[in-house]
Amino acid sequence: MTTITQSTLKLIKNLIFTFVLTGQIAWGKELFKMQNPSGIAVELDLALTRIQHTQGLSGLKSNEFSDSRGMLFVNPEVGPRRFWMPDTYFNLDIIFLDPNLKIVGIEKNVPAHPGKSDPPVIYKTDSYDAQFVLETKAGAPFGKNLKKNDKLKFTGPTSLSGIVLKTRQQQ
Repeated sequence: MTTITQSTLKLIKNLIFTFVLTGQIAWGKELFKMQNPSGIAVELDLALTRIQHTQGLSGLKSNEFSDSRGMLFVNPEVGPRRFWMPDTYFNLDIIFLDPNLKIVGIEKNVPAHPGKSDPPVIYKTDSYDAQFVLETKAGAPFGKNLKKNDKLKFTGPTSLSGIVLKTRQQQ
């Protein structure tokens, strides 16, 4: 008879949690989305772990990431956030958000840098005190009219505060 150890059960639980929250498995038919003040939404991939934060959108080609998608980097707390984009193949809009999803900083049309080394110099954003960072394709309808102090809306099978709580517990 085969038994499952506690560590194996914990590993399985953590894998299921990660798959669900990264949008690779949706609960029901609902997916994670972010909506701007004009009602335009993007479907989200969630970056919850350090590995996912480091990987980000690196290596994806433009045709692999549509204008209607975004990547939300979830952090357990507010802190200084600064992004750079090694090994990216399309320009991005990078939106820095407080815990209430109010935009505290936005950098549009951040240049891609296909490769991981200089030259040319890899662009780095300014630093913003933020809890969440949203990346979308530069020029996509979602980000066209966004500005500092706009508030975004998150929807999904789990609340954003619930996701933050789970990520704190996983660390």
